[in-house]
Amino acid sequence: MIHIKLCFTILFILIGFVGKASYGRENHFKTNLSLRLAQSSPNDSFGDGQPISREGTATRLDGFNFDGDGRPEPGTRKGGASRGNCPPIDPGLTALIPEINLGLTTKEYPTLWFYVPYSATEIAQAELMVLDENQQPALDQPLVIKLSQTPGIVGIKLPSTAKPLTVGQKYRWYFELVCDTEDPSANPGVNGWVKRIQPSSELITQLENHSTEQHYLIYAKNGIWYDALTHLITQREATASESQLSQDWSDLLTAVGLQDLVPVPTTDCCLSTSP
Repeated sequence: MIHIKLCFTILFILIGFVGKASYGRENHFKTNLSLRLAQSSPNDSFGDGQPISREGTATRLDGFNFDGDGRPEPGTRKGGASRGNCPPIDPGLTALIPEINLGLTTKEYPTLWFYVPYSATEIAQAELMVLDENQQPALDQPLVIKLSQTPGIVGIKLPSTAKPLTVGQKYRWYFELVCDTEDPSANPGVNGWVKRIQPSSELITQLENHSTEQHYLIYAKNGIWYDALTHLITQREATASESQLSQDWSDLLTAVGLQDLVPVPTTDCCLSTSP
């Protein structure tokens, strides 16, 4: 009996330790963002036009998150086991999106980001389809994408020839690698959601009062996933040697449980052939 009680005591201690470690990971990115904005020029202003201070910035960032109200949307951000002509690989096809399968944007034509694990000689083509809330196509036809310079993280910008995303609406996208043209069910795919929101006057002021290089921090603070991710990738590509950007990249992906993609490079891809 004493032995059993001792085992349960050790088990509870271990559970408590794991819980604290998980909580620490979730808050790590918030802390680093606070420090990044606190290191801004003293002449910069934030939101209400007041100079940024180390204390004030940390307070403003305490409540940010990418999970909205916390209710997940149906979808999957990681492709299932490879079948057919797609060789098994780990990590597999992955959508860069929060764990609730939904990300926010302020853009009419946002960029969606995916990790493609295969080289262009193995898998040369992918397809993207977008549906509105009424399950109607938001694109005239699926976007056929010619892959190049993969494996890597690729960005697919919704084409300006399509109708712009409507403010306040959610859209479901489906991204699929064409591994088997004869049996599409064997193709690995991911799907999730993007919702366009109207930028608040406070957000606009924040962006105006900070340099473009800091915009990804502002979008992250406001929980706007797609814009934060796209701006950070743009900054990393422009100044690849900036060590702080690399740290922010690691923190951003870790914040949404995608730390296994931190070492993966972004690649200049892709060529769309439709609509």
